[in-house]
Amino acid sequence: MMSLTHAAIAVAGVSFVFSDVSPNLVILALMGSQIPDIDLSTSYIGQICFPVSHFLEDRFPHRTVTHSLLATLILAIASILIVQGWLHLGWKIALALPAGHLFSCYADMFTKKGIQWFYPLPAWCVHGSNPNRRLRTGGLGEYWVLAGAIALLISNYYVVQSGGLVQTASQQLGIKSSLLKMYDKNASRHHIWATIEGVKASDRSPINQRYLILATEKDEFMVTDGQGIYKTWEQIIPTRLTTNLGQVATTHAQTITFNNEPITPILKQFATANPNSILLLNGQLEVSFPDEIHPVLKIDQFPTLKVSGKTATFTYHPLTLGVKDFQSQYGTGTLTIKSITPIPQF
Repeated sequence: MMSLTHAAIAVAGVSFVFSDVSPNLVILALMGSQIPDIDLSTSYIGQICFPVSHFLEDRFPHRTVTHSLLATLILAIASILIVQGWLHLGWKIALALPAGHLFSCYADMFTKKGIQWFYPLPAWCVHGSNPNRRLRTGGLGEYWVLAGAIALLISNYYVVQSGGLVQTASQQLGIKSSLLKMYDKNASRHHIWATIEGVKASDRSPINQRYLILATEKDEFMVTDGQGIYKTWEQIIPTRLTTNLGQVATTHAQTITFNNEPITPILKQFATANPNSILLLNGQLEVSFPDEIHPVLKIDQFPTLKVSGKTATFTYHPLTLGVKDFQSQYGTGTLTIKSITPIPQF
């Protein structure tokens, strides 16, 4: 088989088995996939490691010792001692090298010649009793295998980024615990979108729409469509909810303390410093003139600002609205500003 085919099969197989597409695992699986052909001085790895390949080529026939389970075992021991024992990179990474070698050797069983998998026993292992149906190196059949391996690799990447095979299936089925787990795992590094089918609680009108998840609140989702903020099972009654990973994004939280200070200038300063971020306020402030605050309440949206006596309570209240709501107000208390960067396209 061609080096590229070996690499694609090994990386696709190892990433699927370990449910991981981290750079270290992919690199070691790729390296493992090339090692069997180190017994040929004309192969890519043979040219790179010419002294070793020349030594092996003079003493062992092709597809014997380097394509054997014995070689896989030696690689496994060496990799575990170095990668796990010395570098402490984890068992998955340590086993990626021998696993890549194993997948590569197994793939060669489908070629016309086969391999001596149980070397030093001289038996040749091949798949397919009809030699004409076995793969020929560089033939059309091998290119179909290469295309399939690349497709599997791309699929693995998507599945792993979505939390793994079980997690992906659970998300598609709308299992809440898996949806919450997926959000907690990825929300600090990506936009997380929820596709919600259901009805509005206000008038029972149907919805089938994509929302950006802003946070979780008592095992429910706070979401936005860019126009308002909603909470599942309060403003939105979902019959089906699935999540998926969006573009790379960062989420931060910053706490600001007010000591009888003007509120609006501080909020404006934060907004100016974060022009491409969704900014949300959480916390409580004791304000100077509560009677002048008139929160805009919409029956189909979550009440992000409540005023009781002199206390204003913020729950994912958009900072842009806070700037308007608290003109000429002085406040005492603490606010946490959650920022999600960048602002996505709704």
